Amino acid sequence: MYTDPMTVKILVVALCVTASVCVALVAGYLERRAGAHPAAAVQRGGTAFAGALALQLLVLTTLGAL
Repeated sequence: MYTDPMTVKILVVALCVTASVCVALVAGYLERRAGAHPAAAVQRGGTAFAGALALQLLVLTTLGAL
């Protein structure tokens, strides 16, 4: 069975985005539980999403997976 390399790369990036969304949800939830304003919690979640996605893509690119 043949698997197109581009399809594999797209699925790997989709998995990274999914993991980053989970990180963002946890970060936003923890920020809100700490008593922060909802807007601050969303901002914290967005920052966590961007950081997690950038780190994952950087590592995968360095390893040659992307």
